[in-house]
Amino acid sequence: MSGKNISINQIKDLDKLTFYLKNFGELNIEDNNIVLNYSETGNTSTNSVGAGFTIQDGGGDGKDVSFKIRPLNRLFGNSLKIDEYTGNEGYNNLGFVSELNDIVLGNSSNRSMDGFRVIKEKDIVNGGSIGGESTFSGSNRTFRYILKSTDYSSVVPTVEDLLPGELAVNIKEGKLYTLRGTHNSYEVVEFIGVPITQEEPEPPSEPESPVIQNLTWTSPEGTSQQYEYPAWGYYDYGQTMFIIRASELGSDPKLIHGLEIQMGGYSTPYTYYNQTIKIAHTSDLEFGDNVKTDLTNINNITNITTVKGNFDWTINSSGYQTIDFDDNFEYNGNDSLLIIWENKDADWDPGFGYAVCHFDNTYVESWYKHQDSNFPSSSYGTKDLSYRPNFKIKY
Repeated sequence: MSGKNISINQIKDLDKLTFYLKNFGELNIEDNNIVLNYSETGNTSTNSVGAGFTIQDGGGDGKDVSFKIRPLNRLFGNSLKIDEYTGNEGYNNLGFVSELNDIVLGNSSNRSMDGFRVIKEKDIVNGGSIGGESTFSGSNRTFRYILKSTDYSSVVPTVEDLLPGELAVNIKEGKLYTLRGTHNSYEVVEFIGVPITQEEPEPPSEPESPVIQNLTWTSPEGTSQQYEYPAWGYYDYGQTMFIIRASELGSDPKLIHGLEIQMGGYSTPYTYYNQTIKIAHTSDLEFGDNVKTDLTNINNITNITTVKGNFDWTINSSGYQTIDFDDNFEYNGNDSLLIIWENKDADWDPGFGYAVCHFDNTYVESWYKHQDSNFPSSSYGTKDLSYRPNFKIKY
C-alpha cells in the first residue's frame, strides 16, 4: 500500500477512521473483513508455506473465500484436504500459487498450470506442437508464443499454424520454419540445419583456363612421303583427318593457337585456295570403320571449333609450314585431339607435292577422302593404318 507510515496506536478516535484509512491507501472496507492466515509450524513439506488470507463474508453465512499459498508439488494426490478438493480438479478457490520465484494465477486444474505465470530461472516452456504429439519439453506448461516444435518426421507447418515472426522447429529433421510475406499473402519457408561438428565442404574450384605458353609439342617424326595429306592438289576437293592421342600430348590442358606441318616436293610457290581447319575432342584413340566426312562413327566429339576458316595456304619452300589460328582451341588434357582439314579449292593444279610422314602401323591415326566436281559433305573415306604427317602443335 502507498501512504504514510502509521502505527496502530496512532488510531485513537474512531471518528477519524476515514482519515487514517486514506493515509493507509485506497482501501475500502464495506461488510467484509480481511484476515491474514499463517501456519503455526510454517512447514512447507505438507500443504502450506505459512501464509495466505481470507475474505470473510461478514454476514456469518459461511461464504468466506480463502487464498492460500501452496507449493506446486502439493497440488496433487491425497495430501490435499478433501473438503477443499472438489471434482478432482483442485482447489476451486485457489487464487495464486507460489514455487519460490514462480507465480501462477488462476489455475483451473491440478493437472495443468494454465493462466499467467512468471517464469523462473532455467524453466522450460514449450510453444505447443504442430504434429499432434505431446509437447517436447519435459513440462506440462505451454506458452503459445514465439516457438513451436514437433518430434515427428515429415511434419511441416501450414500458414495457419504460425503467427508472423513465430518459429516452428522439426527436432527430428533439424528443420526450422517461419512465415514470409505480408498480411493475407504469407507462405511458409524452410531452413535446414547443418551439424556444427561437420565442416561444410568448400565448393569445388573452377579449373583455371590454360594460357599461351609459347611452347611447341612435336609429334613422332618420319621421312615417308604421302601425297594425300593434308590436301592433295591432284583433286578439286577433299577432306583429311588426324588423331593425336592424349598419351602423346600429355595430361596438362593447353591453349592451342597454331600448328606446323612438314611439306616437301612442291613447285613453289604453290597455293591451295579456300582451306578450313577444325579441331575437336574425341574419346577415340584411332579411326574406326565406316567413318564419313560428316564425322559419322567418330565417338564422343566435343568442342568442335573452326580454328581457321576459308584461308589461302601458300607453300613457299620445303619444311615445316606454320599456320597461326584465328581462334584458339582449349585442349582438355584428357581426350584425343581430332584435326579436320577441308580442301574446297575447286580446281587442281600441277606442281603439288607431299606431306612428310611418320610410319607407324600400331594405330589408325589418319583418314582421307578426295574427289572432283564437289565437296564430299557426307561420304565414306579411307582409313590409313600406316602414316601420319609430322606435326608441331603450338600452345
